Amino acid sequence: LICFIFMICSLRTNVVFFVIFLTLVCGFGLLAGAFFNLSLAYENPDNLAAAMRASRCVVGGGAFLFVTSLAGWWIFLAIMLASLDFPIQIPVGDLSTMIKGASEKQKVSEA
Repeated sequence: LICFIFMICSLRTNVVFFVIFLTLVCGFGLLAGAFFNLSLAYENPDNLAAAMRASRCVVGGGAFLFVTSLAGWWIFLAIMLASLDFPIQIPVGDLSTMIKGASEKQKVSEA
């Protein structure tokens, strides 16, 4: 739940943070589903469908979390390059101009 809240809040920062939290929410959901299906398979050893679903959920969760890791390394590299005043900057997809904040909307309505 906290990752979902972080995902909503990251909509005003950049695309990379949003991708990190979106894939994190999906990955955690798939891993929770995998554990649920494993418990069903453990409860009834003849339930091979639940074991197969659990296996697919683990693979899907791993894929989502791999994308999370890649996006995390991308934002880390972007922050390191910016903090060292490196002449090359990598794009992170700035969203601060797309979604206006409450204070910016209030200034527009007052003017």
